[in-house]
Amino acid sequence: MDQNSNNTPTYYLKSSAKKPKNWKRNQRKFEKNEQLRSQYPPFESSSNLNIIHLHYKSTIDTLNELISKAYKTKRYVVDTESQKGETERHGALIQIQFLYSSDQSTTILIEINYLPDKQSNLYKKIIELCGIIFNNGNEILAWGPLENEFTNFHHLDLIHIEMERRDEITADTSYYIYDTPGDNDDMNDEQQINDILFGSHHQTHVNSNELWSLQKAIETTFGKFLDKFETVNHWKCGLDLQLDTWKQKLFSKHHYDKTTEQQRRLSMIQYAAHDCAAVAELYFHSYPEKVNDHHIPKQTTASTDIIKHLDDDLSEVSDDEIIQILIPRFDEPRPTPETQHDEMPTLTIEVTPEEMETFHLPDVQIEQQQQQQPQIITTLTKAERQRKKNIKLKWKQKHCPDFQNKIKRPIYHKYDYRKIRAQLTDDKIYTSHQITINRNLAEVVIGFKTKQEKEAATTKIKINYFSRTQYIERWG
Repeated sequence: MDQNSNNTPTYYLKSSAKKPKNWKRNQRKFEKNEQLRSQYPPFESSSNLNIIHLHYKSTIDTLNELISKAYKTKRYVVDTESQKGETERHGALIQIQFLYSSDQSTTILIEINYLPDKQSNLYKKIIELCGIIFNNGNEILAWGPLENEFTNFHHLDLIHIEMERRDEITADTSYYIYDTPGDNDDMNDEQQINDILFGSHHQTHVNSNELWSLQKAIETTFGKFLDKFETVNHWKCGLDLQLDTWKQKLFSKHHYDKTTEQQRRLSMIQYAAHDCAAVAELYFHSYPEKVNDHHIPKQTTASTDIIKHLDDDLSEVSDDEIIQILIPRFDEPRPTPETQHDEMPTLTIEVTPEEMETFHLPDVQIEQQQQQQPQIITTLTKAERQRKKNIKLKWKQKHCPDFQNKIKRPIYHKYDYRKIRAQLTDDKIYTSHQITINRNLAEVVIGFKTKQEKEAATTKIKINYFSRTQYIERWG
């Protein structure tokens, strides 16, 4: 096969060009990945994943929410990604999955190249969060020796080497599943997975001749395909679309293509989240008694699962403006009647002489008089009426419970409203018909009538529910 094959990822070719001897190995990995893709259904986490990016655009409220969750979570999965293909490997991404429930979890992606200033309060909050997570009292799951995961991150002062070590007392409560750093797929995969992955002791140790790829473990254990297409990549590119790095040409082949730049980042986000989720699935498969052994953190008011960008087309108004606009308007100020405390309030209706005369007129005459009166034209323009509707909608979305049941998912650019509704109907997912597509961020927001309908839908609408793969399978 020619090195310039159109099927081979561009970045594989670029990294191989610097080291020609690596080309055959990279090509072999790519071909193996595509072979498994055709043989098995894609891996999907059984847990509903809430993915949160941490970088200089994060808020203190988001960090406080995560810190609150971390105090109540005792089990985590960690993984890292480094910028590969360079002489020196640079740490680019830290993935940490909070395992506080068997059906829902939070995965944070710490984007190393986009962290805030080290002297800022935001950076100090991130350090505080990592300190809580890597406390010796917690269980840390990692596909490989934990100290190896953070070799390229020590300069950040985020993960201290003391946190990565377990003394003899706490070692028995740490669960490690070992693999080679970088998830090397060149090893012999025809070994007995039960002997390699899971021993009788809580902490599984294997020697250098008993290493197994995470992809092979998922294939053997669940008969699923864990996509490794994004393994060698520009992990320091800035994954979160809110960083706006997608506005620069990086993944586009010839000319800048917005869809390509966004979709590749979304694919990398899914890859990073699935690597953690896969380890969690293997862990619970090996230790089923641990499935319900978790602590669910109570949701706080500063929830990081709030759907953003929903009101892009609505004008910004304050709560005071909303209240003032929603109250009735009168031409003259209404007097405030004084009521005696010992008297019941009464309603008095005064009728004018002109109104009295109308009671004695025939209906036909009344209708003729109404037609003769000039028509009153409202003073509100179309724009003002629309603005008033927008304000009411925004107020309802902020205060009415029926507007809070929403799910946000990344979406492939070819999806439209018709295909989204059809796919949801095929899977018997019932919504409130509130569907909003944000093309700039390549995501869709789906509303539900009740909290119960939302919870039922989260088990079906996985992170890749509207992915390119799903689109091809369903729509060709």
